[in-house]
Amino acid sequence: MAIKKTVKSKSDTLNARYEVAELKAHAKALFGVRPEVVDGALYGSGNERYTVAEVKEKINQFMKVKVV
Repeated sequence: MAIKKTVKSKSDTLNARYEVAELKAHAKALFGVRPEVVDGALYGSGNERYTVAEVKEKINQFMKVKVV
């Protein structure tokens, strides 16, 4: 019997989807922001799972919005 090795490529880990609670728990390490910022950035999105890249983009958009 041959043993098959599975190697995760970097793109697999970048495309992995995580639950919002998990992303909020690691917000400081992943995005350099507090969990409340992740809440604000994802408010109204309607999705339950996101990639790290998607959340980074939403946080950047959220932080650029001008407050009236």
